[in-house]
Amino acid sequence: MKKPTIISLLLFVLGFGGFMFTRTSTLVPLIPVAILIAPVFILRFSRTLPASKGILLTLLGFLLSFNVALWGLFKFDDVAMMNTYSLIRSSMLAIVWFMPYMVDRLIHPKFADREIWSSLTFPVVLTAMFFLSSLEGPFDDGSGTLGSFSFGHLTFQQAYSLFGVWTYVFLYSWFHAIVNYWWERGFEWRYIKWSAIIYAGIISSIWIYGYVKTTAFASAGLDTVKVAAVVLLPEDGQAVRMERIFNQKVTSPMATTIKRIDSQVQQAANQGAKIVSFQEFAMTIQDKDESALVQQYQKIAEDHNVYLSITYAYFGREEKGENKHLFISPDGEILLDYTKRYLLGFGPFGETAVFKKGPEVIQSVDTPYGRIGLSICRDMSFTSYLRQAARADVDIMLSPAYDWPKSSGPYYLLSTINNGFSLVRPTYNGYSYAADYHGKILAHMESDTAKDGIMYAEVPTKGIKTLYPIVGEGLGWLSVIGLMGLLLYRPSKKGKT
Repeated sequence: MKKPTIISLLLFVLGFGGFMFTRTSTLVPLIPVAILIAPVFILRFSRTLPASKGILLTLLGFLLSFNVALWGLFKFDDVAMMNTYSLIRSSMLAIVWFMPYMVDRLIHPKFADREIWSSLTFPVVLTAMFFLSSLEGPFDDGSGTLGSFSFGHLTFQQAYSLFGVWTYVFLYSWFHAIVNYWWERGFEWRYIKWSAIIYAGIISSIWIYGYVKTTAFASAGLDTVKVAAVVLLPEDGQAVRMERIFNQKVTSPMATTIKRIDSQVQQAANQGAKIVSFQEFAMTIQDKDESALVQQYQKIAEDHNVYLSITYAYFGREEKGENKHLFISPDGEILLDYTKRYLLGFGPFGETAVFKKGPEVIQSVDTPYGRIGLSICRDMSFTSYLRQAARADVDIMLSPAYDWPKSSGPYYLLSTINNGFSLVRPTYNGYSYAADYHGKILAHMESDTAKDGIMYAEVPTKGIKTLYPIVGEGLGWLSVIGLMGLLLYRPSKKGKT
């Protein structure tokens, strides 16, 4: 085998083999730092092969890595449907990730002689294309960017409050490109020193910003409210698969479940909780039972003198139902009536098959314990949507969840840093937690080890202001403009300029 062929094969294996460790997977463990390392080899692989071959094999690599890593992640009773869903979802996700590498391979040669500026082509392309796919796509944040680029020390992560997730999409992809820039120059210091100094200076500045922010606006010592996050644990210890709820339209035993909810609220109230928030799908019912259920919820809040954050979903007889989240005052008044906006699945798969999406509005209300906002599970994935909460000065976001597949860590934690609110996420089949506006975990509970299904947390009653809700997706749009410029640029025929 020729040496160039061996090198290309090695780059392919290191790149796409390592990339599998960036996914929540059934086959390989999640190693978040892999998102910093694996794309370095993928980018090198793509750029060193002839364009047509590099593009084709890069697409093949992403298809293989996603389909192998994510195969069987979502468990269905219908094996054929499970395999079909897995293949479609993983392949679509692979294409979303492949596209920036394809565009980079086509345009990068135009800038190869532009020294350090050539390292900016890839981050501009990737940030722009991920941003565009995030505007309204089948995947959380368009391409799973929030989860993929969310690792690192909490101090370092505070830069999310400046330009959102695109801060790190750009910085990490610039790292991938700048290492390739060094690689092309043999890692000789005289050629790479300025790029290394500039990048190190930016990273250092971000670290300093995070340290100052977390020190100046520490949540310790602030007024807090005791919040109880409640999960209705399965009595046999076996979590009900979400797809069974959709496919079979499974409803909850009304009297038994209401009794359990009432008992849990009473227990939380006796422990001093002022706000009690339940998991997603605390009840599933037929539409004809909705009015009676809501009245029961109101009575429970009034009987135990708590603010009750409670969910239910109803199945319609003639049309799709809704996935609901109510916020009820201690006197039984419904303060907020929210319908989930971003449903899990697409077409005939998942929630979209049985529920209709709610209006694109984050609701909130003032209470003695700060301004409370509501969302449900996957709604937290869409950063542009959540900016509404920051602009409305939400202090505490209540976002119940029903995770599928099972979560083992805090999903959507970085939304607290983006928007300056604290978050409480009671989660069925996974990791429940409360976090402050710096993303610091205040309390957590795992469904497999929870005893009574109740987690308590002292949550700050005031949030903080951040820059991100003001500038919004500015970095994303700036990258789109940059991408247009890169595509339109024509190098001088005279050679270097």
